[in-house]
Amino acid sequence: MKVVWLHGAAAVGKLTVAKVLNEHFGYKLFHNHLAVDLSLSIYEEFGDKDFFDFTNQIRRTTLAKAQEIGVTHLVMTHMICYESEIIEINRYLNFFDEQGIEVYPIHLNPSHAAILARSESNERVNSHKISCPKILSTLLTETKFNAIQHTNAISINNTELTPNQVAKMVVEHIG
Repeated sequence: MKVVWLHGAAAVGKLTVAKVLNEHFGYKLFHNHLAVDLSLSIYEEFGDKDFFDFTNQIRRTTLAKAQEIGVTHLVMTHMICYESEIIEINRYLNFFDEQGIEVYPIHLNPSHAAILARSESNERVNSHKISCPKILSTLLTETKFNAIQHTNAISINNTELTPNQVAKMVVEHIG
């Protein structure tokens, strides 16, 4: 199985690109909020107790099942910070190796101005996603959302690119 791991800050276009990969290129879509929303159904709030461990367990279980049932291409979205979450990232990379899953970490990295403009979209406002430009601006200032280091990784500045263009670049990268 080939997994495209779209990552970056909030509002960079991860889910939008993932939907294009799903709709136009046949990738199964496993976006971040599927696991987060499932966890929120039993936890009092985001980050409560062992929320993150449980959510990551859901993700890995789902990925292992996809591999087991013969899914060939899957796209996964994740807002993850390379510097502060390096231990968890390495757990995922080890998991992919152990499962025999080819992973392609794709870092979406538009300008901060583009991110802030995207943050107020109706889709974001009507979800659990960060949609307040002030909060997002603080997050972008305080956190470095660097690319995951891996031989299959690429970083794409999608400030001026459409989601279709980005998806095509991803498909070409994977081959």
